Amino acid sequence: MRWGVTYSALLFNLVLTMEAFLLTRNLLTLLMCAPIHGVCALLCARDARFFDLLLLWGRTRLPAHLATLHLWRASSYSPLTLDLPRGDGRRRSTPVVPLAPHGRRAVSC
Repeated sequence: MRWGVTYSALLFNLVLTMEAFLLTRNLLTLLMCAPIHGVCALLCARDARFFDLLLLWGRTRLPAHLATLHLWRASSYSPLTLDLPRGDGRRRSTPVVPLAPHGRRAVSC
């Protein structure tokens, strides 16, 4: 830890401040470093691994979430659509898919 924050938090602070400085080209934006460091210090005081867990979530769960968002157009793993009412308040008729033909039993493995 450096100055009350972990190295991950320090790196986050420096990247955010430098990015703002490069976008605005104003030296006063470098003063953003102090309040951001204070927030990072409060977060690290509550849980020292906060930024490590945030980075871990960003490397594991975020790509999975974005992949399902792209595939299903929702943040769900299920391809089933919601049965929401239309504008007039009536529900859409959902197609009924029979699982086995009539008179036959489904074969289990």
